[in-house]
Amino acid sequence: MGTSTSRLFRRFEFKKYCTSVTRGLQYLFYQFLSFFCFKKKPTDDISSSKSDMMEPTTRTFLLNDGEHLESSVFKLKKGWWVELRLGPTLFGRKVIVYTNLPEEGKSFSRKQYRALTWSSSSSDDTAKYCRLQLTAPGSYHYYFHYDDSDTKRGSGYILVEPTLSAGGEEVTLDCLQCVTYIAKLLGPFDTWEGKLRVAKETGYNMIHFTPIQELGDSNSAYSLQNQLGLNPTFAINGHTPDIHQVSQLTEKLRNDWKVLTICDIVLNHTANESPWLRKHPECTYNLVNCPHLKPAYLLDLTLYKFSLEVAKGMWEFSGVPPAVNCEEHLQAIRHAMLGTILPRVRIPELYLLNVHAIVDEFQRLARNRVPPLPTSTPPDYSQLKLVPDPQFRRLHATVDLELALRLFNVYRSDSFDEDTRLRRCTEEFKRKLEELNEAVNHKIQGHLVAAVENSVAGIRYFRVQGDGPRIP
Repeated sequence: MGTSTSRLFRRFEFKKYCTSVTRGLQYLFYQFLSFFCFKKKPTDDISSSKSDMMEPTTRTFLLNDGEHLESSVFKLKKGWWVELRLGPTLFGRKVIVYTNLPEEGKSFSRKQYRALTWSSSSSDDTAKYCRLQLTAPGSYHYYFHYDDSDTKRGSGYILVEPTLSAGGEEVTLDCLQCVTYIAKLLGPFDTWEGKLRVAKETGYNMIHFTPIQELGDSNSAYSLQNQLGLNPTFAINGHTPDIHQVSQLTEKLRNDWKVLTICDIVLNHTANESPWLRKHPECTYNLVNCPHLKPAYLLDLTLYKFSLEVAKGMWEFSGVPPAVNCEEHLQAIRHAMLGTILPRVRIPELYLLNVHAIVDEFQRLARNRVPPLPTSTPPDYSQLKLVPDPQFRRLHATVDLELALRLFNVYRSDSFDEDTRLRRCTEEFKRKLEELNEAVNHKIQGHLVAAVENSVAGIRYFRVQGDGPRIP
């Protein structure tokens, strides 16, 4: 065994030696070629190195049929070039590429696209490309279709990174170290600098501020009462600073401390007590401009009224005392909500149709039409769908009656007169409507059960669980 091992070891050493010799010969061969075939004058080397340094970076994207890359992020830098080339799946097709990346000197509009021009030194599809210069930071979209079809066959996004600088030095995105300050807790404005210095001294080069505007009664950092005014808690001797003073501070942080700043604005996060919102209620979600919210509003209102009744002791004889503190109380709440409270308000009716009214209309239309002729193709009743009422009125959903007439107002071999045929067609149509209603009702009841279970789970955490706050 020892002899075999020794032979094997020698063969292994010989193989390593041959590999080393081969690599050495390859290295000498490449050195030979570079010296005799590619040797340049010193001046050529200098000019070539300068041109290489000045040549911008180019990134190539291959376009392939059916490849939508919206979930992928391609991070590029300002000043780079992008070349879009055809992949093998697009060879031989007439491909047109569109992008909302504006031409140099033009402003950006997210919905404004332009067609790109193909460049090529030959008719070969492998040599065709579209060339884009990335002149401004931002997120830009592209898509393409081919062969005179408007169907998008591929798409994606190009993300051009911003160029950040602090204290005259560039700060790359990979070097950012950011810390968040809750603005509403910073106190008087003249104390900010000392508090923010902690971030600088601990190595952060970016500070993120939560909204600095005046907050609503909830005091949530993201619920604004006055989008144009600063938080009164920043006041110094009764005087609230303005945005220009904040700007001066952030400029000092940028130039002297080399610390960048970023701030949430959240202009659409408006508090209920905002004077602007009361003057312009059309700017928020309400039951007039968003009637689809009626079921949710009705559910919230019902739960709110039930909470008030529980607090007054009105449900104590049903097992729900004002102070909920055990599982038995939670079971009683679930039973009251599913068995009494929610059935009263009949939320599913906002999604259902009035069977009798639609059947009557079906009969009226069917009587005024010529009786149908026999056909060998059986009707497909699954085509008929319930259409919700846009205003979500009770029992105002409907169906496509023209489609219903084609499906149900048909010739019947089991009927010997028109009245019998029409009656049986109507009965079949009525059963289908009841089936549609039942399916929607089952779905909505499932949502209501989920809402009740979530409510009970919240009450359990806040009032019953040992790891919760145990609100009395």
